[in-house]
Amino acid sequence: MLKERRQSLLLLTVLFLMGAAAFTALFQLDNKYTSALPGGLGYNVLQDDPEEPAFLVDGWEYYPGELLGPEELARREAAEYIYIGQYPNFSYHLGAPYGEATYRLRLENRGASTELSLYLPELLCAGRVYINGVLTGEQGSLQPYRPHVMDGIYSFRGEETTEIIIQCANHTHYYSGLYYPPAVGSPTSIARMLTVRMIVYGFLCFTALAVALSNLALWLFTKDKLNRYMGLLCIFFALRICYPFLRTLGAPSIRPLYALEDLCGNAVLLLAVLLVGELNRQSLQEYHRKAAVAAAAGLCAVSALFPLFILPYAPSFINAYGLLLFVWKLCSGAYLLFLAVQGFSTKNILSGYLLCAAGLYGLSMAVSVLTANRFEPIRGPWPEEYGAFALVAGFAALMVHRSALLIEENRRLTSHLQEEVDRKTRSLETLLAERKELLANLIHDLKNPLTAVRSYTDLVRGGGVALDGETTEYLDALSDRVLAIEDRFDFLQVFSRGERGMFHNQSVCLNTFLRQFYENNRPDMELYGQTFLLDLPEKDLIISGDTDRLRSALENLCYNALSFTPEDGTITLSLHEENGKAVISVEDTGSGIAPEDIPLIFDRGFTNRPDGSGEGLGLYLVRTTALEHGGTVEVRSQPGQGSVFTLRLPTIPNS
Repeated sequence: MLKERRQSLLLLTVLFLMGAAAFTALFQLDNKYTSALPGGLGYNVLQDDPEEPAFLVDGWEYYPGELLGPEELARREAAEYIYIGQYPNFSYHLGAPYGEATYRLRLENRGASTELSLYLPELLCAGRVYINGVLTGEQGSLQPYRPHVMDGIYSFRGEETTEIIIQCANHTHYYSGLYYPPAVGSPTSIARMLTVRMIVYGFLCFTALAVALSNLALWLFTKDKLNRYMGLLCIFFALRICYPFLRTLGAPSIRPLYALEDLCGNAVLLLAVLLVGELNRQSLQEYHRKAAVAAAAGLCAVSALFPLFILPYAPSFINAYGLLLFVWKLCSGAYLLFLAVQGFSTKNILSGYLLCAAGLYGLSMAVSVLTANRFEPIRGPWPEEYGAFALVAGFAALMVHRSALLIEENRRLTSHLQEEVDRKTRSLETLLAERKELLANLIHDLKNPLTAVRSYTDLVRGGGVALDGETTEYLDALSDRVLAIEDRFDFLQVFSRGERGMFHNQSVCLNTFLRQFYENNRPDMELYGQTFLLDLPEKDLIISGDTDRLRSALENLCYNALSFTPEDGTITLSLHEENGKAVISVEDTGSGIAPEDIPLIFDRGFTNRPDGSGEGLGLYLVRTTALEHGGTVEVRSQPGQGSVFTLRLPTIPNS
C-alpha cells in the first residue's frame, strides 16, 4: 500500500510540474492581459501597425450608475480609473449587480493613420458603442431595457486620437458591465484571432460529441453504466463550451443561457463523480460515495433553478451564489483527486488515467483562483475548460483501456472455453463411438438368434407336425413377437450407424457384394419354401458406399418380399447398368401393394401388414440409405402380381 501511495504522489508531482509549466506558458502567450496596450489613466497607446490584436485593458474611465453620452462626458471628470475585469458586476459600487455604467478610453495612434477594428466581447447585458462621438453600434437596447448578448466588431479609422465610449446596462444576470477586455487591430488580425478561437472550441466541442456518441452507442448494446455516464459527461461538456458559437449568433435570452452554462459545468462534475465511484466501487465506502453524488446532484439543481427563479427577485444573493459555485468546484476537484489516489493505492490498473485527469482538473481550478481577473484567453479556452477537457480525455482514455482489457479478458476466456469445449467434445465423441460400436455388436449378436428362432418357428408350424390349436396360437404369437423385435432392432440400427459422421465410404464392387449377400441369405430364404435367384452382369459395377448400410437395406427389401410372398414363390435379386447407374432390383411374386399405399410405403411409421404389426422402419431405412449414396429407390407393383423394388446408385469408373 505504501509503495502505491508513493507512486501516486510521484505521478502527481510530475503532473503538477508539467501542468504548472503548461499553464505558465498559457498565461504568458495566450492572455489578453499580457498582450495589453501600454498607457496611462484614460488612454492606451497604439505604437505600430497592429498586425496582431492588442487589448484595451488598463486606464478606463469608469462612471457607475450613469449612462453618459459624448457631450456629457466632455464636461465630466473621471470618477474612477479601472482595468477591465477588475469588477465582475456593478455590486461593488451600486450594492447590486443591476444598474448602469459608462466606460471611456482614448486610443492614441503613434503610427500612420490606418483602418482598425474594435472587437468587443459580450456586453453584460445591453450596451451602446460610441467611437469619436458617433454611435457606432448597439447590443440589445438600453431604453427600454432589452438584453442581447453577442460579440461586436466595429471598424474605424485610427487617427492620432480615437475616443471610445461604452454604455452598459444589466437587469438580468449576476455578471454585468464591461467584463472582458476589448481588442483592437487590423481587420485581418481580428478575423484571424476569432477564426482560430472558433477552430479550437470547435475541436473541443465536436471531439466531446464524437466521444459521447460512441459511448452512448456502446451503452445501447451493452447497457454498461460507465458508457452511459461517459456519454452524458461528454454531452454536457460540449454544451458547456459551445457558448462562443451562441455568442457569435447572439443570445436574446440571458438567464437561460447562463443557467445552461452553470448546469452543464456542474453536471460534468456530477458525472465525473459517478464514473469514478463506479470504477472504484470495491474500494470506496458507500456512505461518502452516495454523499458526493447527492451533493453534486443538489448543485446541478441549484445551478439550474437559482439564476432563473431566485436571482431575479433576490439579487443580493448573487455574490453568495458565485462563491458557492467556486467553492464547489474546488471541493469537487479535490474529491476527484482523492478518489484517483484511492484507486491508485488499491492497484486499480485504470486509475493512472483518472489520477492524471483529476490532477489536471484540480490544477486548473487552482490556476483559475490564482489568476482571477488577470487572465483571459485570446484564442484558447479558460484554464477551467482545459481541466474539464482533461477529465473528458482522461475518462475517454480510461474507457478505451478498459474496453481493451475487457476484450483481452473475453478473448482469454473464450480461448479457455473453446479448449474446454473441444476437450469435452472429444471425450463425448469417443464415448459415443464406443457406445455405437457396442450397440452395433449387440444388435448383430441378438438379431441372428432371433432370425433363427423365427425360422425354426415357421419350420415347425409348416412342417406337417400335428399341433393342437393352443400351441398353434402360441407359435403365431411367438412369430409375431419376433417380427416386432426385429423391427425394433432395425430402428436401433438407424440410430447406431445412421449419422453422417459414421458413414464409412469405400469402393464397392456390387457383383462381388451381391454374390456374397446371396450366399449368406439364400438358406434362410429357401427355408420358407421360396426360390431365391441371383442375376448378375458380366461387367463389374463399382460404386462408392458403405457396405453395412447397403447390406441392411437389401436385407429389409428381401425379407419384406419374403413376408408378402407365399410358398413356392420366387424372389429375384438382380443387377444391371442403366444410364451410368447401377440398378439393383428385388422382385417377388407376392401379393403386391395397393395403389393407394405406394406413395406412403417409404414414410417412417407406415406399415401395410394385414395385422398392423411392425414399426414401419424397414423401407424408411432403405430410402435413407439410397439418399446417402446419392441414389434413389422406387417401386412398381400390382395387387396379386408381385412387386419390384429398385435401387439406382451412381457408379464410378472401373480402374
